[in-house]
Amino acid sequence: MPSKKMKRLAYRLLFCGRFFLALGVLALFICVYFSSLMRWADIRVFLMQMQFTGTLMRGGVFCLIVLLITALAGRWYCSVLCPLGTLQEAVWRISRLISGWNTRFAPHRRLRFLVPAVAGIGFVVIPSLFMPMDPISNFGRGARSVYILFTEGVASKPPMIWAMLGVFAVILMFSAAKGRRFCDWCPVGTVLGAFVYVAPFGMRLKKFTCVSCGRCERGCPMNCIDSKNKVIHEARCVLCLRCAGTCAVGALGYGAVLPAKSAGRREFLRKSGGVLASLAGVIYLGGAGARRVFPDLMGSRDIYGQIPFIMPPGAQDIDWYLSNCIGCQACVAACPMRITQVTDSPYPEIDFKNGYCQYNCMECARVCPTGALRLESGMKQRTRIGLSALDTTKCVVITMGEACGACAEVCPPGALTMEPVEAGSILTQPVFYEEYCMGCGGCIHVCPAEPNAFEITGVTPQTLTPGMRPTDPQEGDDDAGAHFTGGDFPF
Repeated sequence: MPSKKMKRLAYRLLFCGRFFLALGVLALFICVYFSSLMRWADIRVFLMQMQFTGTLMRGGVFCLIVLLITALAGRWYCSVLCPLGTLQEAVWRISRLISGWNTRFAPHRRLRFLVPAVAGIGFVVIPSLFMPMDPISNFGRGARSVYILFTEGVASKPPMIWAMLGVFAVILMFSAAKGRRFCDWCPVGTVLGAFVYVAPFGMRLKKFTCVSCGRCERGCPMNCIDSKNKVIHEARCVLCLRCAGTCAVGALGYGAVLPAKSAGRREFLRKSGGVLASLAGVIYLGGAGARRVFPDLMGSRDIYGQIPFIMPPGAQDIDWYLSNCIGCQACVAACPMRITQVTDSPYPEIDFKNGYCQYNCMECARVCPTGALRLESGMKQRTRIGLSALDTTKCVVITMGEACGACAEVCPPGALTMEPVEAGSILTQPVFYEEYCMGCGGCIHVCPAEPNAFEITGVTPQTLTPGMRPTDPQEGDDDAGAHFTGGDFPF
């Protein structure tokens, strides 16, 4: 049999391998939120579609796989794949190297079981209750706000950017002193912890071997080891393997977990906590299901009364968008034209100051982890995200008598065309065909008039246009398209 020293060395190597793998996943997420290079597009889609909350809201298979693995082997998802958890652990370990701080056992607070319950209710009733709790959303909002301030400076930034940065900073400050503190209140972690209670494999502690030296407790990022009473709160354990690598007597290790023989008060309280966690998990998981099966129960989610903003393509309508968007900022990071922005709320919106919505681009919908943005192949070119209005009294052709036509040149569906100002005149002016307008913002972006001759307003629901306007209405069978007034999404 291998000696205790060899076992400890093996667990140290496993800990290093696990930690560096988690750091690799974290690095990919950082690249996703900090890089605008299109070579990251496929990796970005893969990472965002691999999130527990996202697949939970979409009804994806990955969520079931994570639950199954957790019910068999513990919280490996939190240990390796959660970027916010890894970032907290990295900050804590760096602070330990600098300051020498050690963490101590934190009591098992049953109040945290209310978090997934509230989050589950938020799925159905008030989506904004869930948004501050989701780990990937907090990471995305924090990483994106840091990127914006780093690249654009601090001048004239919306208050929401500072709010997102503030929440992110508080999470990291707590992690520097106390380890992975957010994980104790994370609804995903709490739900997965409920499944750990039935897991046959996990971290085990041999009470007769343990000497209560406290080395494992000081090195635990989750503060879930009570060395004095020789207890591991397995539902909170994220399987970092650090404890097994520091134990000098070999009392800790990963393997089959035997059911406790004692049935005392402490064990009764622990089992009661497991019941509460399971109940909260049912509410959390059931909330997403209720939102999908009974969408009419959600009622109106129009928190703005009207929509003074333009929703990203595929948002469908204001109710769907606000009920499904978790503000993770993935679409903001993926937009190649940088027109998807955050201003007055964590819900991304379209701002045409930097450009316009590209005709064939579907990056925002591809990376959306929750399905808040849904675009099927061929739908983007007909999806109306807004409606443009042309004020000819501001057009340079009319006001200054100058030839222009820039708006008609960039209009993908041909909603704008140049026609003679007067019969026989060589000077042409833009004529607007509203039924073909997508609201892509090309016209407002290139218009040289001051003030701008175009104004775009958001629409809800987002309907489908006839497509490209025929250059000659007499050619082909276009009568149906000419009288098209918009249609619903086919899903």
